[in-house]
Amino acid sequence: MFQYTGYDPINDWVWSKRSMNALATRQMLNDILQVKHSFAHGFPIPAFSWTQTPTGKVRLTAKGIKNVDALLQYLVAVTDLGMKQNIQIIYSIVAPW
Repeated sequence: MFQYTGYDPINDWVWSKRSMNALATRQMLNDILQVKHSFAHGFPIPAFSWTQTPTGKVRLTAKGIKNVDALLQYLVAVTDLGMKQNIQIIYSIVAPW
């Protein structure tokens, strides 16, 4: 995104509601991508705090999936808003969305 538009969304990824700074949010996204990669290639699910049951069994839980969904919805919303603001500032136009 940065290469083609000049907009770097990372600084907009501070998820205050979940007390996550931009680095923690980015790490969670990287973890999600590792789990997706494991599914795609039939590898075991990586052990992250959100991929484990309270007893330590590695698996996707309903709570984990709900948190992933919430993070992705948040990232889409703040990245879209940041891109819109970037377009308006850099190009002096009102974004059509």
